[in-house]
Formats: sequence, C-alpha cells, structure tokens
Amino acid sequence: MGMPLKEWSSTLTVVDSIIGVSVLTLPSCYQQCGVILGSSLLICYSWLTYSSSLMLIKVAILSNRKTYFGLAQVSYGIPGKLIVEISMIGLLLGTCTVFFTALEGLVARLFMMLTGSSITKWHPVLLFSIITAVSVLPLSLQKKVSNSAWQSLSSIAFCILLMSVLMMNCLTLALSGGLELEKVHLWHWSGITTCLPILTTTFCGHPLVLPIYFNFWAQPVSQINVAYKQANIIVVTCYTVVGLSGYLSYIKSVPRDILAALPPSLVTDGIFLISLISSFPLIILPCRQAINTLLFEQQKEDGTFSVSGDMPFHRHVTCTVLIVYCTMVMGVLAPNVHSTLAVMGTTTASVICFISPSAIYAKLHKDTLRGRHNNATVLSRSRPTDSRWKSQQGKHKALLYCKTMIVLGVGILLLFIRASSISELTEVEFLQQPIRKSLGAEGIGNANLTNRTKDEGVVEHHRPTAGGNLCTCKSVRGQDNTWPTFNQSA
Repeated sequence: MGMPLKEWSSTLTVVDSIIGVSVLTLPSCYQQCGVILGSSLLICYSWLTYSSSLMLIKVAILSNRKTYFGLAQVSYGIPGKLIVEISMIGLLLGTCTVFFTALEGLVARLFMMLTGSSITKWHPVLLFSIITAVSVLPLSLQKKVSNSAWQSLSSIAFCILLMSVLMMNCLTLALSGGLELEKVHLWHWSGITTCLPILTTTFCGHPLVLPIYFNFWAQPVSQINVAYKQANIIVVTCYTVVGLSGYLSYIKSVPRDILAALPPSLVTDGIFLISLISSFPLIILPCRQAINTLLFEQQKEDGTFSVSGDMPFHRHVTCTVLIVYCTMVMGVLAPNVHSTLAVMGTTTASVICFISPSAIYAKLHKDTLRGRHNNATVLSRSRPTDSRWKSQQGKHKALLYCKTMIVLGVGILLLFIRASSISELTEVEFLQQPIRKSLGAEGIGNANLTNRTKDEGVVEHHRPTAGGNLCTCKSVRGQDNTWPTFNQSA
C-alpha cells in the first residue's frame, strides 16, 4: 500500500530542508576526493545527519520542548541557549548569503540572454533589488513552515533538473567517446580537509527539524524514523548523481560552482531561479525565530518557546526585511559560493549539526535513562534471574553512547579544520570581487587570472572583449590600500 499524501508531503519537506545551494559544489568535491571517497563521505554524512536529527526530536519529546533553543536552555542553561542562538543566526545568515550569491549569477545570465547585450556592474544590482522586493521578500514574510509546503516541489525541482542536465551532458560525452575515464580519480586523501566543511553544509537541515516535526507530525518516533530514512536516501541519491555526473562531464577543469559551467538556457536558468527563490521561506523562518528568542522573547511558564517564532506584526516585518536585504548585500560582496560554505562548515554548521545535538542528547537523555534505570530496578525485583534483559539494556546504552560520541567527535573535528579555500582568500582576492562581477558573463569563461607576488602587489586579469580587444584589469595594492584600478588596452 502506498504512502499517504501527508507522509509524502512531510518527507518531501524534510528533503527540501536538507537540499540547498551547496549541491552546486559537489562535483568539485568529487574531483578533490575521488569517486569512491566522495561517495563514502556522502553516505557517512547522511548517517550523521539522520542520527543527529533524531536526537533532537527524541529529547524534544522527552523534555517537552518545541524549539532548539529551549532544549539548549534546559540542558545547559543560558550559556547553552546563547551559543545555539548565535550559531543558528550565523549559519542561516550565511545560507541566505550563499543563496543570493548563486542568484546573482543566474540573474546576470538571464538578463544577457533576454537582452542580448552585455551588462554593467549596476545592472545585476538593480535587477537583484527588483527580484528581491517583488518575490523574495513577500515569500519570506510567511509565518509557518506549513504555509511553504507547496514550495517543496519547486525547490526539489532545482536538484532534479540539475541532475538531468548533468546526466545528459555525461551521456552525450560517453556516446561521442569524449569521456576520459583514465583521468578519473577514485581516491584522494589530500582533498578531504577541503571537502569536509562543504559536505557539512550539504546536509545542514537541523534548524528546521523541530519546526517541521511540530507543524506536520504528532506521531511516534518509529514513524518519524521511516520518514527521515526515506528523506536521507533521496538526498544521498541526488547528491551522488549530481557529484558524479558533474565530475565526469568536466574532468579537466571542474568549477567550484557547477552552475557556471552549464551552457546558458532560458528554460533551465529560469527554473533554477524560481526554485532558489521559493526556498527562502524555509531559511528565513528559523533565522527570524532565533533573533526573536535572542533579543525579545522570554521563556514561557512551562519552560518552552513558541515553535513558530510568533511576534508582533511590526517586529515580524522589520526582522524579515533586515534579514533579506542585509544578506542580499553580503551575497553581492561574497567572493563565491564555495568560500562562504567552507567558512560555515568549519564554524556554525558544525555546532548546529553535530556538536549541539549530541551534547544536548547526552545531557538530557542521561537523566531520562537514569529515571528509566530506577524503574527497571523495581521491575527486575520480580524477575531477578532475567540476565538477558539486563544484557540487552546494557548493549542499548553502549550503542547510544557510541553513536553520540561519534557525532560529537565529527563536530569537534570540523572546528579544527582549516579549509584551503579559506586560507587562499586574501585581501587582494576580496577586493577583486567587484571587478570580477562587473566584467560581464560573456568573459567569465575565458578569464585568465595571473597572480604576482605579494611584494609586487599587482594582480592582472586578461580577457577578450566583444570587439576582439584585449582587456587587462589590474588590481594594485599600494601602501595606502587603494581600491583596484582599471586599465584597458587595444
């Protein structure tokens, strides 16, 4: 018998809460780690996400708390609540920034296809502001996750369409004999430290675990188990196909953002744009809730916080507008999707996804197990010779302890990883970003970057213009830290 419609809707909502813009970096991760290691890491992260998500749900049910912040406060007091709130806000603001960074590239590509002309540095900003005011902001003003359930289909369509395009490219190369399998790497240990932070963000659906559960379900944990298993299987399958197909399609030079390597198409780029825009409400809701509980909302008499982040209308609108437009500005200034995700993966994502769930679970579940142990002692007096039952309880506790320590260990490990993409992001690279974004989409694929030494303090870009001239953009860092200057020669 098939799944009821409500269960399918819940599963798709969980899938949508996990899948994000970070899927665009998976082909690059496959190139750096290899096919076997990359696939193995995806499976491991899927299990870690599944385990840590269920930890949050179980302790929320046992402690009668409906929010992540309430769980942190009841387990570690005000300091624990502050750590979770600040990490949550940083993670979600970074996620919105990444979405806007990806959206900016799509807007520029669509504008060039529709007008057939090159763009100046002000065109993307103007179009960006219009799209944000007309579509992103109104959708972000929704108050509940259940109001955004219909958008799960359009958001998942982003990943499905990306899979289809990359699979078609890979199949076309295979049929034409252009697939260079001898250059495919199966195992690369050297790229694991760069990819681990990125993969952390690809499975970062924890801010929405409790809002989704308390909006859609009021079911036993055994039924939630099934939904999260199905969601993680779907996500791992999509990620594997995208990563492998993108890697095989562009073996020689896999870009960090696979969307930049795809041929421009009005239909596909339009669907990508709609899918990204429709995902914003699921990111804005927990971010707005975290800001509200941090600055305004007090704990209720029963020790809980409102699950939907209810607040006065003027505060709701003000908070939403500030989140949307501040992250839009950061998205314009951000160097690229890959660098932002790497920073998030080694900081806020590791805290929210792995460290906090395992620490909260260890604290609260320990007290629950202690209470169960007292009850079990009373029951065991009626059957003192039942050693099998005691052995099973001991194995169960040992298994829970090992699972918790594994999740916690991975989170702590991520805090000590310094991704190469972060260390390579110098001051000159950041100052060059406005130049790169103003060059126009037609020259991006042909740009040739030459970095000179720090002593020289000069970085040059060479690209052909539409008229066939050579445009040289120089970024000079003098003692006065002046902004980059432009020089163009025929």
